[in-house]
Amino acid sequence: MSSKCCIKDEDLCMAYSSRLFELIAKKYTYAILIILDKYGRLRFNELQRKMSGITQKALSTRLKELEELKLVKREVEQEPLRVYYSLTTEGRAVKNAIQILISVINLIDNEHKDTFLC
Repeated sequence: MSSKCCIKDEDLCMAYSSRLFELIAKKYTYAILIILDKYGRLRFNELQRKMSGITQKALSTRLKELEELKLVKREVEQEPLRVYYSLTTEGRAVKNAIQILISVINLIDNEHKDTFLC
């Protein structure tokens, strides 16, 4: 665990998963979460078609990271062989938390909306 920033008020500090925190900020993470929440189970190519500009490699990498942290579930069906991705309960919670944060940001600074998060 890294050092704490509040030396005299350590009780203000919270331990957290830096790996998950960094993944949330990565490009395409939020887009994958909101698309899977809206459409449910999707195959890789279906998911890629719903996203603008993402390469197969980037999508594959991000899905593996999300799966490792249990935000996305990967399901393999054998007959015929098909792979589906879906949002887990934890993934939905993270997506909802991001949306709440964006809503608060928009309440505070409603005049300077200059980009979209997706």
